[in-house]
Amino acid sequence: MQMTNPLSKPGNAAIVLLWCLFILSSTVKADGLADFRSALQRLQSTDPIVVNAQFKLFGRSGENDELIEREGLINLRLEDGVDGLHAVYSPELIAQLHAEELAKIADENVKNSALNAVGQFEYWEWRELLYPAAQLELVLGRYHFAGEKQAVLNGRQTRQLTFRMPKEKIEKEFRKYVKKYKNHLQVWIDEQGVPIASQLTEKGSGRIFIVIGFTFQNSIHTEYQQHGGRLLAVKREVKDESSGATMQSQRHFISTLDIGN
Repeated sequence: MQMTNPLSKPGNAAIVLLWCLFILSSTVKADGLADFRSALQRLQSTDPIVVNAQFKLFGRSGENDELIEREGLINLRLEDGVDGLHAVYSPELIAQLHAEELAKIADENVKNSALNAVGQFEYWEWRELLYPAAQLELVLGRYHFAGEKQAVLNGRQTRQLTFRMPKEKIEKEFRKYVKKYKNHLQVWIDEQGVPIASQLTEKGSGRIFIVIGFTFQNSIHTEYQQHGGRLLAVKREVKDESSGATMQSQRHFISTLDIGN
C-alpha cells in the first residue's frame, strides 16, 4: 500500500506552514506584564547618584469668586547614597527663601515665589523621581491588570499595559466619602519590559456630612530613563483639580531631573 505524503499537495503544504507559524508566534509572544515585573526587579540599584532637580508649581485655590493664584520654582540637588537620601539646598536658594519670607511680611499674597514651591516638594515627591521602580511595584499591588497592546509612543514602537484600580483600594479615611470613582493607569514599556512613560487618570465624586458634595480629577504623566541599573523618573507632571461647596483648588506641578552632571 502506497502512503501519500500530505506535503506533496501545494494546498496541504500551505496549511501546515501556516499552522507552524501560528504555533511559533504563540510560543515566542512576549508577556508584557511578566517582562514589566522582571524589569522593575532589575532596575532598583542602590548605587550612589547625584542629580539636579527642578520643581515648578502653578496653582490657585479659594472661593469660587475669589481664587488666589500661586506660582513657584526651586532648583536643588538630590543625593542618594550610603548615607541615605538628601536634598541639598544651595546657599543661594536659602538666601532667596529668606528674602522672600521678608517680602511676604509686606505682601502676604505674593504670587510668584520659591516659598510657594518649597513646601510642596519633599520625600513623597523625591521618591517618585529617584525610586520609580519601587513605586511602580506598589502600584501593581493595588491595580488590576486590564490588558496589553502594541502602541507607538513618540514615533517609537512600544507595548502599552493598562491597569485599573477599584474604589476599594482608595485610602480608607477617604474611601467612605467617595460614591463614584474611576482610576486607570497606562504604562508604555520597551521590548525588555523597561518603562518608558506612564499616564494615570483619576476622577470621582462624593459627599461629606450629607450636604457637602465634592468632585475631583487628577492626572499624572511620567517619563522614565534608565541610568545604569537604576530607573529614574526624569519628568513628572501632576494636575489636580477639586471642588466642593464654594471652594475650588487647582494645582499643576512639574518635576524634572537633569542626570547629565
